[in-house]
Amino acid sequence: MPTFTGKPDIEIMPERLMDRKKADELIAIIKGIDYVSDVDTRKHKFVGGGYLVGRFIVILSEEAEVEKVIEKLRSVCDKTMPHGYYVRVGRFVKPRPTVSDYLRGTVRNKKEG
Repeated sequence: MPTFTGKPDIEIMPERLMDRKKADELIAIIKGIDYVSDVDTRKHKFVGGGYLVGRFIVILSEEAEVEKVIEKLRSVCDKTMPHGYYVRVGRFVKPRPTVSDYLRGTVRNKKEG
């Protein structure tokens, strides 16, 4: 496992894209796991007006033990992703805003309130 300063994230990529309803159910289960702060998804649009999910990023709390969380995630993923999935540990969410984020206006200045 790679070494990080700060907390790593866990990426789960299903072998096949998941529909929105199934992905939302999986996200609700994952959020119920100890030490999981949030779950972010990467969505792919399709013609029917909805979207398919191709990537889940599990954001952990500071005190999380990554191996234990992965063990719990694997048991959930084994049940909900019968076609397989990949799990990676790394930094998938930016730890702080970049200059580009400020230039785009996606970050509000604290002084503006």
